[in-house]
Amino acid sequence: MITLVGAGSRLASALIPILLDETDEQIHCVTSRELHRTHPRITVDVLDVTDKSALKESVMRAMPSTIINCAAVTNVDACETDRQLAWAINVTLVENLARLARIVDAHLVHVSTDYVFDGSKGPYTEQAVPSPINYYGKSKLAGENVCTSGTSQSTIVRTCLVYGPPSERPDFVQWVIEACSSKTPIRVVNDQFAQPTYVDDIAEAILRITVRKRTGLYHVAGPDFMSRYDMALRIAEFFKVDGSLIQPVTSAELQQPARRPHRSGLVSLKAETDLLMRMRDFTQGLSAVRHAMFAPDRS
Repeated sequence: MITLVGAGSRLASALIPILLDETDEQIHCVTSRELHRTHPRITVDVLDVTDKSALKESVMRAMPSTIINCAAVTNVDACETDRQLAWAINVTLVENLARLARIVDAHLVHVSTDYVFDGSKGPYTEQAVPSPINYYGKSKLAGENVCTSGTSQSTIVRTCLVYGPPSERPDFVQWVIEACSSKTPIRVVNDQFAQPTYVDDIAEAILRITVRKRTGLYHVAGPDFMSRYDMALRIAEFFKVDGSLIQPVTSAELQQPARRPHRSGLVSLKAETDLLMRMRDFTQGLSAVRHAMFAPDRS
């Protein structure tokens, strides 16, 4: 049994079909909103993941051998303004899952971010010392700490700039496509650098970690290091939409509520060698997005 927490997230949507195809495990989905999935190996519990007793009852009933946590508050500016919610999901939930993993003797896989770093000299290896500069990064680093201190059978997967097939909650790629397609001018920062990472690659890495029972810390990120502005131009060119609507701005000009790392990103050499991963470059990822636009519904 694999318990998947945050089963309505973009990453979980990529993980579920991979877990069904590549394992024989039952998938126990824990989500705070309705999840329309019908499969004989899937069970769904809809609950408030911040409700400690409801979460415990759900996990204890499933008795999983693996718990994968995809739940997070990832809106960087929202974390800055609603710190209580950010801490509840990004830290306290992880602490509760680590305790439950220890009780049921499960392997806990927790997803984190490159925003645990300050962005002064990225991309970063697993050996780099974290130094977050916003509350999102601070809460995610605290989540990592309670994960590793709460159970010895744990794995942290850090990733960055995740994108994938279109969904009801648009990512950066979808936002650029929709804005340029509707002739809406957008401003995009040209001094924040990281690596766009296709969501299915993260899902594949988590599958391999789960099957091989790997513990510790892994960085999983795409190979292309670029600014968000350059990323937006590549998206516009690939999907043949009007790139002249994309205006470059500096972080200072954009004045986002939360500070952002300027040179972030992650070195994925450990994942490439130990898990035999080969992450898609940005063009390959955009091809996968385009294919998904015209493919049957993934649910």
